[in-house]
Amino acid sequence: MPKNKQFNKTVKLSGIATSPGIAIGPAFLFRPLSINIAELESNVSDVEYEIKHFEDAISKVSNQISFAHHNSQQKFQDQFADIFESQQAFLKDPVLINEIKQKIKEEKHSAALAVSVILAEKSEHFINLENTYFRERAYDIIDLKQKLINALLGIDIDYQLSKPSIVVADMLSPSDTVNFNRNFILGFLTDKGGSNSHAAILARGLRIPSVVNGYNLSKFIQPDQLIIVDGFQGEIIINPDEKTKEKYLNIQVEFIDFENKLLSEIDKEAVTADGHNIRLSANIEFSHEVNDVKVNHADGVGLFRTESLFIEKQKEPSEEDQFEVYKKILEQLNPQPVVIRTLDLGGDKILEGYSSDNEMNPFLGWRAIRFCLDRPGIFKTQLRAILKASVYGKAQILIPMISSIEEIMGVRKIFDEVKKELRDTGVSFDNNVPIGVMIETPAAAMVIEHHAKYADFFSIGTNDLTQYVLAIDRTNDKVSKYYNTFNPAVLYFIEYSIKTAKQSNKEITLCGEFAAVPQAIPILLGMGLRHFSMNPFYLPEAKKIIRSIKVEECVNLLDEIRPLDTGQAIQERCNKFIKKHVPDLKYLM
Repeated sequence: MPKNKQFNKTVKLSGIATSPGIAIGPAFLFRPLSINIAELESNVSDVEYEIKHFEDAISKVSNQISFAHHNSQQKFQDQFADIFESQQAFLKDPVLINEIKQKIKEEKHSAALAVSVILAEKSEHFINLENTYFRERAYDIIDLKQKLINALLGIDIDYQLSKPSIVVADMLSPSDTVNFNRNFILGFLTDKGGSNSHAAILARGLRIPSVVNGYNLSKFIQPDQLIIVDGFQGEIIINPDEKTKEKYLNIQVEFIDFENKLLSEIDKEAVTADGHNIRLSANIEFSHEVNDVKVNHADGVGLFRTESLFIEKQKEPSEEDQFEVYKKILEQLNPQPVVIRTLDLGGDKILEGYSSDNEMNPFLGWRAIRFCLDRPGIFKTQLRAILKASVYGKAQILIPMISSIEEIMGVRKIFDEVKKELRDTGVSFDNNVPIGVMIETPAAAMVIEHHAKYADFFSIGTNDLTQYVLAIDRTNDKVSKYYNTFNPAVLYFIEYSIKTAKQSNKEITLCGEFAAVPQAIPILLGMGLRHFSMNPFYLPEAKKIIRSIKVEECVNLLDEIRPLDTGQAIQERCNKFIKKHVPDLKYLM
């Protein structure tokens, strides 16, 4: 980046790709007025007025979100409803509202200052979390803070685009994204955010290229300055020359053709070229992602991570709150199965008041099923909510971080207790909800044949399995370069788990990020895997790969990589295989 931060020549920068595609066009600078906190009143005389002013602001912002929701329904049917509903729920959280009112009463802050202070503290907590999913919830809180302050100070935001443009902003909220005229949006370029932010989810759903730059470009790019946003590689080109423009225009045209073809085949079954049926399920984190599951024709949900229910508001959700979420997802996807993973706190997912401050290595510490077995009250509440919701669809329960038979037996004991409690109180539930075990520790993989006596099904979590097999903390930048699931040792554990589960007549799924890696799909098929679960946006590409190859070829590929000594060599050989059999997949690799 130029030292003087002026872009008079062609400048190429690297960011984070959050929605695929190529955008080429003039910049539209979206700069909502920023507020200097020091200028907000800290010693008001009329506290009751400030509280009433705050309540009016909540009502105004709620109406704004409702308008954006209605706008979304009109333009894009109801596919983003849950995003706006979750915003409304946060805005009406009684604990949060009371906290802000108390700040006004006790410290005589103006409503604007109280909102700024309290929501800044909340967003700071999320930003400091290691887990990407929860860190990106901070941007929802920051957006809510900005909206409330704007309402309190009488500031209105202009969303008018007069021509096709790339929207350049510090950050974008879901309502920002929807309120722009879709016909004039070429792409998004933001300073903040990530691939799991609500704005990124909307961008992918609307198929708008999006990149997070990390350079505060919204402060330096000039209005109407020509830019290119590469949603594949995360590249940003400012003031591109004609040769560069032509290169990206060609990529843009080719990708649009490729994407249209993928989407035209999205409802086709995932069947290999030699007739093997493959199940492709979706991984989700939030209830609003059910629409992505449907749009991409997934075979149900192979992994629903429930931590967001606890961490998003930094408190334990009630049984009724959890029940409503599980019920909604099960109803919407019935009769397809929904695998609900029980609470996986710890490691990089921290809930205030429920973590140990003294853990030297939290990834090897008090987390997941260890936490739940030590806190049976929390665990029972979740199991009750899942069982009560099970009458509305096909629920399955998945237990994370299992490393011993004793843990599975402990789960079974508590599960039976919960069932008895529900029967005794006359509550209906599906008595045949299966319990599965995640294979994400070497211990679980090594004795999977013993676990098969107690588990109804298995799911391989390659993210954790890789870090435990290789003894590499995947969140540590100093060693993360050594983290590679193609490592022969990791592949050994994956193959052993797949073959042993099949020999035990137990279904096994792979739900880690490895399931969606194009080069990995052929070797997993060669190992005998017939059920993948991945981010729903990767399903069209996975189907394309599966329909283009034969299992026999995959078995031969597996035999070819067995003698190879390094993960890099294995990955390179798999890459050649994909390029040969699916050459037009180059845009997604």
